[in-house]
Amino acid sequence: MDLGPLVSSFILISLTELGDKTMIAVITLSSKRSKLEVFAGAMLALIALTAMGVVVGEILFQTVPSWVVGLAAGIVFILFGALTLSRPEKEEAKRETYRWGGFLASFGLVALMELGDRSQISVVTLAAESGEALLVFAGAVLGFLWLTALGAYFGRAVGERVPKRYVRIGSGLVFLVFGALFLLRLL
Repeated sequence: MDLGPLVSSFILISLTELGDKTMIAVITLSSKRSKLEVFAGAMLALIALTAMGVVVGEILFQTVPSWVVGLAAGIVFILFGALTLSRPEKEEAKRETYRWGGFLASFGLVALMELGDRSQISVVTLAAESGEALLVFAGAVLGFLWLTALGAYFGRAVGERVPKRYVRIGSGLVFLVFGALFLLRLL
């Protein structure tokens, strides 16, 4: 069994989401609410959106010629890499969520922030390119799992210690490498 799609999606999610707006939201919410509620709500939202993403990717894998998917995947990843490297992340506005519980607040906030986000599009693209939706799903969920647990457990301390600039550069380079690999496979 080729575990490449699992490893690829785990690495991609881990590097692109470290210090991203979703992690910042989890850190912020867990500094004010129950860490367990924030973790559970965020993970449920991430699992649901990742499942939708791999289903879309699998449909593309079944219906679109592989060279078209590979070309599109390469271009999308290179564009994401270039955009990530060229524009620093904006600081996210902190939102007050005292009237909702930690679970509902994190579920709603994470679901809205991740819908159509780079990581969701990356999951769609990896699933479409590899044809291994379950492995992409598992790798992405494992990536989200450790990051969400880290954010919920350590709260603000993580966001203050990891320089966002380094995370942005690492994420951009990962997108560029994945894009180049997709395009090289077409040759």
